[in-house]
Amino acid sequence: MLYQQRYYLLFLIVILYLVAPSCHCKKEHIDPPAPPVQQQKDKYLVTSIRINGIPKDSFVYNDRQQLTERWDYNTSYRQWQNYTAFIYNVDGYLKIARHYNENDNTLKSLSQKDSLIWTTGKLTVYTTFYRNLGDEISGYDTTRYLQDDARRFFLIGYTDTLPFFFGRMMSYEKYFYDQQDIRQYHIVNYVEPIGIPPTTEAYQYDMTYNSQPNALYRHLSKNPLLLRMVTADLQNNIWKGYPFLASEHYVTSIRYETTASAAVTIPVTYFTADTMPYPQEQRLASGTTISYLYRLVKP
Repeated sequence: MLYQQRYYLLFLIVILYLVAPSCHCKKEHIDPPAPPVQQQKDKYLVTSIRINGIPKDSFVYNDRQQLTERWDYNTSYRQWQNYTAFIYNVDGYLKIARHYNENDNTLKSLSQKDSLIWTTGKLTVYTTFYRNLGDEISGYDTTRYLQDDARRFFLIGYTDTLPFFFGRMMSYEKYFYDQQDIRQYHIVNYVEPIGIPPTTEAYQYDMTYNSQPNALYRHLSKNPLLLRMVTADLQNNIWKGYPFLASEHYVTSIRYETTASAAVTIPVTYFTADTMPYPQEQRLASGTTISYLYRLVKP
């Protein structure tokens, strides 16, 4: 009887010895729970910009949400008319821009083609001009922009006084940054005609920002020609453009100074609907209101 008890005890120990490792292995190979699926957020694409109620820019996007067309507004005919079409490199940076004019409000023709070459510290734009409704080449031009390692403008134009056919001149634009926000924008146009006193036009913006992302930034940061179009305001001789529109965040204050006037600080406020993540109006205390329309893209 004692022998049988010892036998059963030995048998039990052997069984436990064999089963324990298999149980231990099973425990080690249990898959961890899958992480929760993150829901993709809705995206908003800026479709148009108005300045004090007057249309300025209109944008068209492709299925990949790349900005492929920018349209001008003709204030005389009160309609969107001339436009620029954009083609991008594989890395998302601009490769080609084609500019089209509309003649007699019915016939569109190619007027200009820009081909961009990106190299370290420099962007070169080779331009071909067209005439006769785009059938003939009328001329060529080359423009070079100096950029930093992040492909941001820091100098456009030339800081040396150069001769031209009736005197000397100097013209440049400088950009200064805090991260991806344009902290300062400075422009100088100096003209010294022969036998006439020189004239200087200069103005400067100093800007501060909040932390809210700018819906335009991801499109302008890889398309320098679009950046130049959107930030320009050729119809306003007093307010010299809107450089802050190209920053990563929304501007909250602008210090504006010219050679002809003392510096003035302009606070900026916003109107944002409760259902919108981006502002619909950007209100400058100087009296300028920039309005935005958006297109919602569902994931």
